[in-house]
Amino acid sequence: MIRIHILGSAAGGGLPQWNCACANCEAARAGKIAPQTQSSIAISNDSEDQRQWFLINASPDLPCQIENTPQLQPRRDSPRNTPISAVFLTNADIDHALGLLLLRQDETPLVVYATDETRTALAWIDRVLARFRGLEWRKIAADFQPLSSSLVFRAIQLPGGVAYQFRDDTSGATVLLAPSVGESTDELRNALHKSDVVLFDGTFWSDGELATVRPGARTSREMNHLPISDGSLDLLRQSPARRKIFTHINNTNPILMPGTRERAQVEQAGIVIARDGLEITL
Repeated sequence: MIRIHILGSAAGGGLPQWNCACANCEAARAGKIAPQTQSSIAISNDSEDQRQWFLINASPDLPCQIENTPQLQPRRDSPRNTPISAVFLTNADIDHALGLLLLRQDETPLVVYATDETRTALAWIDRVLARFRGLEWRKIAADFQPLSSSLVFRAIQLPGGVAYQFRDDTSGATVLLAPSVGESTDELRNALHKSDVVLFDGTFWSDGELATVRPGARTSREMNHLPISDGSLDLLRQSPARRKIFTHINNTNPILMPGTRERAQVEQAGIVIARDGLEITL
């Protein structure tokens, strides 16, 4: 059995974003739509009394996400402990890695899985944490590697980062976690067709979306995010996964607002729009 907790479902900056007065941010401030913290996912397959949790990305909002998720909080039988065993980074984006600094108060190194490129880009975090608990970097590979008694994982190489596929060898349940996807590849499409649950990059609805609130802003594809409208929507429609979920959603994305045409298209395609605290068991 695999358990997944969506700790944060927003892209960098969260919802509302501190300097943004777009329709979605104003609606979140007014209590009309739920606020969202920055993207991070927790996954586990161990029994309730011996559970290990693994994080996919460590957002700047990680401390409050832990406080909102009892399964990630320390047990009461020891002054200092944590069920968080490792962090998997999809890339070196600030909103994916800054939370590593906020896990510094421990005596044992924090295990981090990442590409060599991500490790190099985050050398500054490595230097900061060397004065505290330090980081223990682990290699990732395209073939499945063991993670716990029955949980295995593999990395799917993407332009500018990776996605991760996890499988419970006892049940055969498989999940694809791909919160940052700039381009569809053959390997990614193969994983989409061999996963029971898919959490996928839903950052922007359209390629030029950000320019509507910030003239001159880069396009979705220039920021390494496949837009929903002419990219990931059709891609996920073709996937036979039992559950398909858009996550890492930017504050400007119209799918966040109930009643919009864009949200209706996503829901009609059978795709769920992520929210903080969403739990999936398979």
